[in-house]
Amino acid sequence: MLKFLKRVFLERWELVHTTTSLDQHFAMLEKLRSNGIDYKTSGLNFGGGYGGASGYSTVYHIYTRK
Repeated sequence: MLKFLKRVFLERWELVHTTTSLDQHFAMLEKLRSNGIDYKTSGLNFGGGYGGASGYSTVYHIYTRK
């Protein structure tokens, strides 16, 4: 429980990169990984058109420790 509280209240992450391109997203992750920088990712999916079949739009976020 203490570990969870510490992680929630004391750990801060800063948004460093946002893109809609999956290639750019993984290129940035590789740069961070090769430099030994801790990161976490998230994605925001805006869904498709009628029936979900046309044009999925996803935005990828990369966060690093502050």
